[in-house]
Amino acid sequence: MTETVTNIDKMNIPEGYSFKRIQFYFWIGLISAILLRLIIIADYYNGILAKALFYLGVIGYLVFFAHRYHIATRRVGVLTNLELLNKIKDKTPLNEEDYRGLEYIMWSLSVSKERINYLVIFAFSVIAIVLSLALDLGIF
Repeated sequence: MTETVTNIDKMNIPEGYSFKRIQFYFWIGLISAILLRLIIIADYYNGILAKALFYLGVIGYLVFFAHRYHIATRRVGVLTNLELLNKIKDKTPLNEEDYRGLEYIMWSLSVSKERINYLVIFAFSVIAIVLSLALDLGIF
């Protein structure tokens, strides 16, 4: 049986990260995505290069997704500890701490670069598939 423990009296609302830190993780995710897609092409020319791209890409993804997990955990922690979903559903008046929590979540979502990262991952995946097919069919 699980029990939810809340600390509504004095919840520590997380501080947002700096623009430089946000950019740093964005570029780690972006570069890792590109490196992993380049493996398909590199494997045709150099197996060692393909392995190097694999390890660099996976290590980069480990860092990037650990960061994304941490961000998601912070957001959910604010929602859970302040019981914001229930308060909004029940139309319960919000206090100052609730507004601070909502501000953090909305700010965090608004500055997140994850949508751009997903778009780049999609685009480079399509490019990698097309190039791989072209190599397999002897077009290049």
